[in-house]
Amino acid sequence: MSPYFMKKIILLGLLFILFSSNSKPQGKISYQYVKGYQFVGAYEDKNIFLTIQDANEWANLFKPYPGHHVQTTPIDWQKSMVIAVVKYNNDAWNLEANTVELDEGELVFEYQAKKTDDNLEWKNASTLIVVVPKGKYQAIKYLENGNISHKIENFTGKRDY
Repeated sequence: MSPYFMKKIILLGLLFILFSSNSKPQGKISYQYVKGYQFVGAYEDKNIFLTIQDANEWANLFKPYPGHHVQTTPIDWQKSMVIAVVKYNNDAWNLEANTVELDEGELVFEYQAKKTDDNLEWKNASTLIVVVPKGKYQAIKYLENGNISHKIENFTGKRDY
């Protein structure tokens, strides 16, 4: 066999492996914190896990802080979606994003949660909100302090919780 023919066979084999592979995209996803909003959705004593794809749903769940001179984060709903965690109870929490990654088709949102006050006399909505690119994610997994706190299977882009 000629070297030219061998190179073609090897190249075709590599292309076949590359395109026939069932591997799913993986890696870090860029995200941006959303600032200047407060949760105004359903008030129940629980942890709420949100994925928001459009401005109408966003407006039903979050409003700009009243009386504050904080610049709100703009969201391009054509290209982006929001992932949020709301801890609503008599405790105050510091919530910080660690990473957002794509793992085997699942969007994994890892964050740290640290209680700063407990047994407050009022209800408190501690929120963590990030904007991520829209994508065809199969599921969304929320990892709080390294443990799975919630998972949305068969993610459709609608509120599935």
